[in-house]
Amino acid sequence: MKAHVLCFSLIASCCFVLGLGGCKSTEALLVGTYSVEEHGSLKELVRIAQDGDKFTIAMKDDRVWLPSEEVEAVDEDDVNRILDTPVAGSLQGLGNSRVAVLLVHPGWKSGAFVCKTGYWMASALGPMELHKN
Repeated sequence: MKAHVLCFSLIASCCFVLGLGGCKSTEALLVGTYSVEEHGSLKELVRIAQDGDKFTIAMKDDRVWLPSEEVEAVDEDDVNRILDTPVAGSLQGLGNSRVAVLLVHPGWKSGAFVCKTGYWMASALGPMELHKN
């Protein structure tokens, strides 16, 4: 019993020190608005929102947010289907059959693509680095 309490305390302490606010899931960590770098400045492109245990994604078309679509957890196989090319490494994110927003460690790379921020989007256009606002 003492070992269980000690283990729980250790995990809770690590979450507090790392600022994980109760150890949020990867999906919850992705909630927010993301921009892409375009001509030296950042332009909002995609937003992940949470309503209870459901997540949605909305894309921005110029100045207008398009209607949200429901998304769910995706893995390496899902991303490979979206990109129509193999992606190396462990992936966690949210997406649907056309697009996914992913969380990786900064510096993660697959082929020629290097993700410096730790956030990127997979779509038919290929991998795109994101900046969380």
